[in-house]
Amino acid sequence: MKKELMRAQDLERLLFNLRKMGIYKHKKYSLSNADITLLFSVWFGPENGIKPSSIAERLDVTLPAITHKMNTLVEQGYLTRRDSKTDQRVSYVLLTEKGLSYVESIKDDYYQRMLKLVKHLGERDTAVLFRILTKISKLGKL
Repeated sequence: MKKELMRAQDLERLLFNLRKMGIYKHKKYSLSNADITLLFSVWFGPENGIKPSSIAERLDVTLPAITHKMNTLVEQGYLTRRDSKTDQRVSYVLLTEKGLSYVESIKDDYYQRMLKLVKHLGERDTAVLFRILTKISKLGKL
């Protein structure tokens, strides 16, 4: 039991050190991290737009959460909606000129810490880290 607790302490310290490294911290931007994540998700999608449900699935969040954020970004002029030509129940989200300009202005800096980590780990260790973090995420809140 003592050995298991020591291992738990070691893991806790490693995770704490990862947080202390500032790997999750971003400079202050005019939009929130959630807004920026949504804008990047649209930018990563097809040029003719992406379904909100695809964004929710990719980010592993609920569709109502995406819709709420999306509505705010539409009101602010960063995103626009386009209805499907074949199915009126489906809409697509696209970046406006303002949204594209914003993403272009921060894209080289926003994920810089993560890119540095990926480069340091290499492809193989990054894949292992993804697998482990995904497995941990599936546990939910502890």
